[in-house]
Amino acid sequence: MTASDSDAPPPGRLCAAGLLVTPDGRYLMQLRDDKPRIFLPGHWGLFGGSIDPGEDAAAAMRRELSEELEFAARSVRIFTDMTIGLPLPDAPRNDRLIFFEVPVEEADIARMVLHEGSAMRLFRPEALTAEPRVAPWDLAAVLMHARQATLFRRKE
Repeated sequence: MTASDSDAPPPGRLCAAGLLVTPDGRYLMQLRDDKPRIFLPGHWGLFGGSIDPGEDAAAAMRRELSEELEFAARSVRIFTDMTIGLPLPDAPRNDRLIFFEVPVEEADIARMVLHEGSAMRLFRPEALTAEPRVAPWDLAAVLMHARQATLFRRKE
């Protein structure tokens, strides 16, 4: 083992992210503000944010949806959990993201009030892959979710 193999970046943020999915398989995404001080400005990403110390991940997901969209989710179900190594030039870190499946209806979206980001839009997974600026880990979670029936089917 070399020195670089054992020098893992320190833990970073613990976050909850919502796969807000309609019955027909579209995903509601947030266009992040185009401000240089935020991470990934001007990129499409999932709604969510940091989990506060001592806060349950599902409670954090519900809180973030309420703060960002004035949306009270009927259901939040853990879908997957990822640790992302971010090779940031000044301070590399490992962020952990817990992705939740959050079913939404058209009527829910019509009532949402956007408080964070510059826009929100529904995407089919294949259309999202064509966007030039998407948070890569969010795109991976959307694709895993959209294709779960073929990716994770049971072997007979």
